[in-house]
Amino acid sequence: MAVIKEFAYELGKKIRCVEEIAAGYSKEEIQQMHKIGLQKIPTDNERMLQEMIQDVCKQITQRPDCILIAHSLPFICREGQQMQLCWSNVPTYYLSGMPCAIMHKAIEMASILVEKELYHSILVIGADKAYSDQERIFFGTIMGDGVVALLLEKGTGIHQILSSYVNTTILASDGENSSAQDIAAFRQVNTSFMRRAMEKCLEKAGLEKVDYYVTHTSNKEFWNSVSVLTKIPREIFLDSNIQNTGHMNSHDSFYHYFYWCEKDVILPGQTAMLINPGFGGSQGCTLLRR
Repeated sequence: MAVIKEFAYELGKKIRCVEEIAAGYSKEEIQQMHKIGLQKIPTDNERMLQEMIQDVCKQITQRPDCILIAHSLPFICREGQQMQLCWSNVPTYYLSGMPCAIMHKAIEMASILVEKELYHSILVIGADKAYSDQERIFFGTIMGDGVVALLLEKGTGIHQILSSYVNTTILASDGENSSAQDIAAFRQVNTSFMRRAMEKCLEKAGLEKVDYYVTHTSNKEFWNSVSVLTKIPREIFLDSNIQNTGHMNSHDSFYHYFYWCEKDVILPGQTAMLINPGFGGSQGCTLLRR
C-alpha cells in the first residue's frame, strides 16, 4: 500500500480580499463571489511558480527517487531559466491536462509505481498560480496561488492511499472559451459525473462510505447540489476553508485534507475522499485513511 510520508506546502504570501482583487466587477458579482464562499485569497502575482516549488522542496527531508509535477496552467519561465530543485539527477516528469483533477492522476500513477517497487519514493507536486488579478478570476470564482508536495512510499502508517479514481468525458474542451452550448451541456451533467466518480472510488477501496469528503474549493454551491444528488449529509463535505484559499486548481483538496487533519476534524483512523471536478468533464478522487 502507498502512504504519504511527508507533506509540505507554500501559498501566496499576500492575503487579499475579494473586493480588492475583483475591483472592476459589479457589486452584484462581488456579492455572488461571497455567496459561494470566497473571502481571503493568498496571492503572489510577481513571484514565479518555480520559486514556490523550490521553497516547498526545501521542506521535504528525504531525497525522492522520482518527481511528478502536476499542473493545470502552462508553466511560465523567465528567459533562460530552468527548474532547479533541491536534488540533482532525480527523474522529473510533468503532467498536465484534466484541469482541476490532474493532481489525482499524478497520485494514482505514483501509488502504482511505488506499490510495484519501481521507485522507493516519489514526490508528487501540485503547482498552479496566476500572475495577474485578471488571470485569477474565471467562472465567477477566484484562484489562490499554492504549491503542495507529497512524498509517497510503499509501507504502513498514517495517510494511507486506499484507492484512486480518475475519469474524463470531455464536453467543453476549450475552458472559458468553449461554446455556450457546450458549457451548458457540461454543467447539466457535472454533478452526476461527480457522483459516479465518488461511487467508483469507494468501490475500488471496498468501502460503502467514508467519514468525510474533502472538496475542491471553487464554489460551495456546487457541493450543495452534489449533497442533494448523492443523499450524503452536507456537513461531511469539508469545504469551508475556501474562505482562506479560494480556488486552487487540482491540488486544493490535498491542501485542505492536511488542514483538517491539523485541526483534528479528520481523526486518526478516519477515512476521507478528496474530490475534484475538472471543468469540461474530468473528475479526480483519492481515498485516504488517516
